[in-house]
Amino acid sequence: MNCKSDFLAKYLSQVLQDLPSCPCAYPLEAVYSAVSLQDEHRGRSFQWRDASGPREHLDVYQPTARFCLRSLLSVESSTLAAQHCCYDAGSRLLTRGKGAGAPDLVSTDFSPELHFKVDTLPWILCKGDWSRYHAVRPPNNGRACADNPPEEEYLAQLQEAKQY
Repeated sequence: MNCKSDFLAKYLSQVLQDLPSCPCAYPLEAVYSAVSLQDEHRGRSFQWRDASGPREHLDVYQPTARFCLRSLLSVESSTLAAQHCCYDAGSRLLTRGKGAGAPDLVSTDFSPELHFKVDTLPWILCKGDWSRYHAVRPPNNGRACADNPPEEEYLAQLQEAKQY
């Protein structure tokens, strides 16, 4: 998280440019199989898979999320990254706060072990303060979805994170 490597900064910039934008609503059909969703900003479709199962530990890493999606690697991908988007019980994108998803620098499809070291370990090292993690890897809201959670709840979550 504190690494000031030029390579890492350039890679993160490429990741943020390359990844699809999170859909504003969780596509319920993703619960059953991978779905293809058009991204107007990128001018093409991307494959997504549900990321809400028990192995994802939403209760730990995205405690207010009910559903999550993760983009799949494709031949057009210029990085090993995946977009991670999380949603509330009403299937609305969590654009901020402790339940929001964040870009994964290494997709679990490429290497679950490397994903753990590069994406999960830094979150753990932040000792529960998701705001530090999101400062470096901001949740995606490329489709300008409504702010979620609402301001008052978000500020309460932020205060809780700082006092953790």
